[in-house]
Amino acid sequence: MPENVSVLFVDDDPNVLSGLRRRIMSKRPDWKLRFCTSGAEALKNLDLQGADVIVSDMRMPEMDGAELLRTVARKYPDTARILLSGYSDEKAIQSGSAATHHFLMKPCSDQDVIHAIERGLILRNYLRDPLLIDILYRMSATLLWPPVFQRLHTILQHKAQSSEKELLEFSRDKPGFIDLAHELARREKLILPTDTPDMVALIDLFGPESIKALCVIWAVHGQQTGFTLDNIEQAIHRSLVLGQMSAEIARLDGLSHETIDIVRAAAILCHIGLNIMEQVIPEKVAASRNHADRDHCDIISAEIGSIGVSHPGVSACLAALWGFKHEVIEDIAFHHRPEAAPTQNSRSLLIVYAAQHFARKFGRDSDDRTSKYDRAASFIARCNAQQKWALWEQHCASLRDSLPLAI
Repeated sequence: MPENVSVLFVDDDPNVLSGLRRRIMSKRPDWKLRFCTSGAEALKNLDLQGADVIVSDMRMPEMDGAELLRTVARKYPDTARILLSGYSDEKAIQSGSAATHHFLMKPCSDQDVIHAIERGLILRNYLRDPLLIDILYRMSATLLWPPVFQRLHTILQHKAQSSEKELLEFSRDKPGFIDLAHELARREKLILPTDTPDMVALIDLFGPESIKALCVIWAVHGQQTGFTLDNIEQAIHRSLVLGQMSAEIARLDGLSHETIDIVRAAAILCHIGLNIMEQVIPEKVAASRNHADRDHCDIISAEIGSIGVSHPGVSACLAALWGFKHEVIEDIAFHHRPEAAPTQNSRSLLIVYAAQHFARKFGRDSDDRTSKYDRAASFIARCNAQQKWALWEQHCASLRDSLPLAI
């Protein structure tokens, strides 16, 4: 994570700002923190000094947080924008959703704020790429922030007792999403074929990151209902295959429930950028496919050559925008080329990469597809996983009957 970054906090309560100054500086002494008590003061401060990230409270007199961030989005588009809001502000923040990169529901911990800022810094690096920005600008508001995902995200951030009730209401309103979660749970053999756990039980079963990832792909791909191998959309099936493989490899490796949640979520979302690109720049995506076939090269090289950006970068940018954990973002960003990741021996990245590799190897047209990709042997060695690799491959090979579609 870069040091000497500048973060601007905005809240009309000086006591809140004083507490943030004391607590955040003790944990991130290299960050340059500034504090303003109004939206007008914050805009003047930005005019003079700019900022990498702005964190604003929602409820302020004269100019609320949503209005402030809309102005910041227009004047300083590469500043990452985070809105702190109470649960009762849900309707009010809708008007600011397009200008907000991440929502934090109060009360939240200092670590929640720090992680949100770290994701904002990752996002800001992406927002310096004009080609990637062009893709984001081409996305509709409902694609950039799918309303069904925004609703779930808001509920999951809220820690009050009403969350369970609202989760159950959400699941009753979105039976197709619950069907999708049941489908993945059955594939992973986490439930019996006849079991139909409710939303609260599914969150306990998978973890919040996986549930959010499933919600994203369900929202982006038309909110399908009913899932069988005969009728499931290919992109959703591919996401489930990668999620299942990652989770099963992580379980073989004896990793924690939280880590399994992270690798599953990353694997589910690692192609979401490609899915978005196919919708907003279909001709360029087709050209990259033709490039890969013509020159027999891997898809990342073809995308960079034809489009200027690759789908892992778009996927990671969107994951940062949607507030996923920074481990999920890193695993997505480097799932094709793990040796380039800043974390030198990430076990979770290794597992997401392995799932991608094995799914390609055991999918349709495997010989042609696999020959385009070199195995990341140096990264595997760095993670001391050479001996485990064969065991993982053997286990994933046993799943080939569930892979009728190419990955």
